[in-house]
Amino acid sequence: MSGGSDPRRFAVSDGSPLRLLWIIAPLLLFVGLTFYPLRQPVEAGAMPFAVTLTPPYFTLHGSAAWSLAIAVLLTVLLCWLFFRRRVELDGNVLSVHSTFYRKRTPVEQMDLPNAAVVDLKQEKRHGLRHKINAYSMPGFHSGHYRLHGGGKGFALVTDVHRVLVIPVRDGPTLLLSLAEPQSLLDALRRAATPRGRPR
Repeated sequence: MSGGSDPRRFAVSDGSPLRLLWIIAPLLLFVGLTFYPLRQPVEAGAMPFAVTLTPPYFTLHGSAAWSLAIAVLLTVLLCWLFFRRRVELDGNVLSVHSTFYRKRTPVEQMDLPNAAVVDLKQEKRHGLRHKINAYSMPGFHSGHYRLHGGGKGFALVTDVHRVLVIPVRDGPTLLLSLAEPQSLLDALRRAATPRGRPR
């Protein structure tokens, strides 16, 4: 259940926007490979719609412009999703939004005594082994993963050197890159403490 007060948000570590080059560079390559067909005259009797295994991959009335339009729209979508990230605590439920993914976890399911801020390069057991269903690029990881130490993880990682790792009972471990990870951990521990009892 969520509380009656407004959700409290926790800032995600920014990470470098230069990582978007991993999205933009393939678009530029695609444009380069597609530019030449765009300059060619349309052949007489060309099919209204054609699909090929080489650039531009598909054409409409002999024009590759639709391939370029879809590639640009896909790139814009992926860039927008790169910046879609939010972590908020609403009462006793932690909600994480990251690119395509959303994860809501009640505080009572968290193993907070074993939660810690770690460097994934040093703490190999919490490292991301391989993707199950995720959006990732070098230095940015979002979604569902298998962890090196076994089990599953849900990641919003923009800085592998400073990640709040929260084990979850009967659920994936949360791995979150936050500007102030200790602030969220303290808030979770307060939310987990029954009212009227000291921590």
